[in-house]
Amino acid sequence: MRQLRTSLERIQAKARELARSGKFHGWRPIAFELRFEEGYEEAREWLHDAATQDQLDRLCQTAREAKNEAA
Repeated sequence: MRQLRTSLERIQAKARELARSGKFHGWRPIAFELRFEEGYEEAREWLHDAATQDQLDRLCQTAREAKNEAA
């Protein structure tokens, strides 16, 4: 069970890192990017949760706005 939790935590951290990069427009491209990562299947339910999608979309938007302001 600990391995499953570790995989989920790793995918969650990676998803948030990608969202904060400013290179993505929302959760769907992030989920696409993560699909071959170890632990993706365990994190699939989390990625398809409406609250997660909203959080990742907001992180993407904030990062892209900051990136545009810096340019």
